Amino acid sequence: MQLQVKNIQGKAVKTIDLPESIYKVELNEHVLHHVVKAHLANQRQGTHATKTRSYVSGGGKKPYKQKGTGGARSGSTRANIYPGGAQSHGPQPRDYRLKVNKQVRTLALKIALSDKVASGKLIVVDSLGFDKYSTKAVVTALKALDAPKALLADVAGDGFLYRSARNIHGATAMAVSEFNVVDLLRYEALIISEKG
Repeated sequence: MQLQVKNIQGKAVKTIDLPESIYKVELNEHVLHHVVKAHLANQRQGTHATKTRSYVSGGGKKPYKQKGTGGARSGSTRANIYPGGAQSHGPQPRDYRLKVNKQVRTLALKIALSDKVASGKLIVVDSLGFDKYSTKAVVTALKALDAPKALLADVAGDGFLYRSARNIHGATAMAVSEFNVVDLLRYEALIISEKG
């Protein structure tokens, strides 16, 4: 399949061939959902913790006698019904990680890329090389390419692109080796250099 290559002024320069095995994969929402859910779950630290009655300090003495008060029997002022008491059934530290096979992750990436091509939101440019730090230059390029909210992807380089794009709302730049399915779905368009 053919795709136009543009320059950062938005003008077509040439066409390139895209492999259909990567850029023409049928949409599979189940695979995308599975990979995105796992990615977001794996970012959770799981360090939340609440104190149960065995961890709250104090409460060693029985607050009042067992019988004769007319009230419910109680053995500790650190039960969850008392002020200063524990929390029952609160969150405890746990591991949220979900395992996803490498082939499934690769397939999800192909599906996301294919969806960008099908919706006309994959923009290949001849070069994303900037010779200085300039947020204005990146914003101008985004307007020329008609993609104000985009993920800019290039090979890891000198960092001019990444630092110039980090202050733009709705857009970001990263190396091709770093982005994943969540990044592709989060941004409306993908602007990628031909080298990338």
